[in-house]
Amino acid sequence: MAVDVVVVGGGIIGCTAAWYLEKKGLSVSLVEKQAIGGGTTARNFSWINASTKTSDVAYHQLNAKGVQMYEMLAKEFGADKLGLGGTGAIGTVRRSDKASYTVMQDQARVLEGLGYPCRWLELAELEALEPNMVFADDTEGLLTPSDKSLDAPKFARFMVDQLRQMGGQVLENCSALEIDADDEGNVRGLKTDQGMIETSRILLAAGPDTPEVLGKLTGYDGFATRFPVNKVPGFLVSTPEVEAGLVRHLVYTDSGGEFHVFPEQGGGLRLASDDTDGQVLEDHSPGHLRSLARGLLQRLQDLVPGFVGPECLDDCALSVGIRAYPEDGKSIAGALPGAEGVFVIATHSGITLAPALGSLMAELIAEDEVPVMLKPFGLERLPGFA
Repeated sequence: MAVDVVVVGGGIIGCTAAWYLEKKGLSVSLVEKQAIGGGTTARNFSWINASTKTSDVAYHQLNAKGVQMYEMLAKEFGADKLGLGGTGAIGTVRRSDKASYTVMQDQARVLEGLGYPCRWLELAELEALEPNMVFADDTEGLLTPSDKSLDAPKFARFMVDQLRQMGGQVLENCSALEIDADDEGNVRGLKTDQGMIETSRILLAAGPDTPEVLGKLTGYDGFATRFPVNKVPGFLVSTPEVEAGLVRHLVYTDSGGEFHVFPEQGGGLRLASDDTDGQVLEDHSPGHLRSLARGLLQRLQDLVPGFVGPECLDDCALSVGIRAYPEDGKSIAGALPGAEGVFVIATHSGITLAPALGSLMAELIAEDEVPVMLKPFGLERLPGFA
């Protein structure tokens, strides 16, 4: 078996990149050690946005491209087929919380300057947009209507279906074992537990496992311990079906503790908090996760009195996703220095960035030229890779 490119990793990044590579006219084999769309793709908050990425212009623009490309894909295939929801997001803040209020106003000013759609909301507008929520009298907010939510596993499987229809090969439950290279280091193929795949180019999209997988495939143990990607946990609670319209947007707030909620397409609500993510890092025992979930359900009930609250805990789905986080907080996307024919994508915000990074990496691999938008995100910017 011989192909132009092998993509290692069947999460949302790998599946999307594989499809864009096939669209570029390259033959592709996608290798996934388990099932497509599992792992981190199936356990994340799935908020598509560039609204919270305002500290670095290049990184904001990359995320904004991701948002725009989802809109383009929705026009081509239909939002329902992609698992794409277009609710928009609302951040709320109290004027009495002067520090947080200043931060959100600064966020709005930066977004306006960058051309990202947003609108400041007074209390009456908040109450009209989210009539089932109870806000303090001094609450205001920021609406970012382009933000979206996603059924990420559904999207990954859709991309793989499109890949197969175009002639691409998908190997599930297939472990990548070793890169086969000649004496000059040029890639000749990838050894897997289902046989050798001959290729001259390999794209690694292994998410939080990137350091370990790179070490295994190259035989260089240093990658496993020193590659600049960390693992961070994310704790999620998905409720059973609730009354339609109980929560209408993706809402994030610091009131009573940092908190996020959005309506899932199956009728339930998805809850998360950076606060609980940090506590999962310390203790991920079942009892502790139930305690954290109970707290999130109570926060939601405080915000939405019509919600049943912790009473539904036994009917909720609890999950912990392990996410990739490059050491400087920005995406890694480009060629692996010193390894001709090997390319790497490792990023936080992978849900937002999948179509942007997938299409840009396909352009790099197919045309052997780094797209302008990818140049700030190459590995050579990091210590040890210059």
